[in-house]
Amino acid sequence: YIRFWKGTALNRALNAHVRAGKPIAGTSAGLAILGGYAYGALDGGSITSAGALADPMGSAVTLDSGFLQMPYLQRVVTDTHFDKRDRLGRLIVFVARAARESGDPDMVGIGVDEDTALCVEPDGQAQVYSADGEGKVWLVSPGRDADRLVEGEPLQFHAVPVTVVASGGRLRLDDFQADVDYQAMADITDGEIEVIRR
Repeated sequence: YIRFWKGTALNRALNAHVRAGKPIAGTSAGLAILGGYAYGALDGGSITSAGALADPMGSAVTLDSGFLQMPYLQRVVTDTHFDKRDRLGRLIVFVARAARESGDPDMVGIGVDEDTALCVEPDGQAQVYSADGEGKVWLVSPGRDADRLVEGEPLQFHAVPVTVVASGGRLRLDDFQADVDYQAMADITDGEIEVIRR
């Protein structure tokens, strides 16, 4: 998407489609690119949580912005295959990087499990749907800058709030209030993540 579509007539057509209020959807990388900031996978692979946490400012964390102008998602980083591929750590890194690059500490991350969709209405109201009823949407909302975000050093980011929304639950993208399945706190020390369910 970034290498071949960004800045092209196709990119402009997609944004015109969105501005016209027409639906748009994506799975896997197609979902990841819907956020205002997106992991572009420009390193030639798919960085793991461990890799991102070990060097959050490294060249393998290839964030990009300005591809799509999606209402309610400009301050959001999206990620996919979430629980199955253990992507909480990397989403926290993506949010920390996006906050640094944008100058906006209120960046938010939304992770979506496999076989799960977050369907967003034009007013920013969203609902979680899951094929088997087990899939969830994960909301990462630190509301502040990381404690340590330095090239070549592991991430340090304490007490990062994580809200989990179950299938059938609703989420408002104007203020990120949600029907909560459960809440957790992610604590990252020297690139090692501990998640404490509340």
